[in-house]
Amino acid sequence: MGKVTGFMEFDRISEQNLPPQERLKNYKEFVLHLTDDEAKKQGARCMDCGIPFC
Repeated sequence: MGKVTGFMEFDRISEQNLPPQERLKNYKEFVLHLTDDEAKKQGARCMDCGIPFC
């Protein structure tokens, strides 16, 4: 479980995607993952409630 009030303190951040024109240039992954700091903040939002992807 993260911080009890973490879901109120930190806004949800979704992973971003590369623009379609950039995706056409290669076969690499197009999802831009969160940085380590962003992932830690998102983990602090968790209340272990059992609802996936909240």
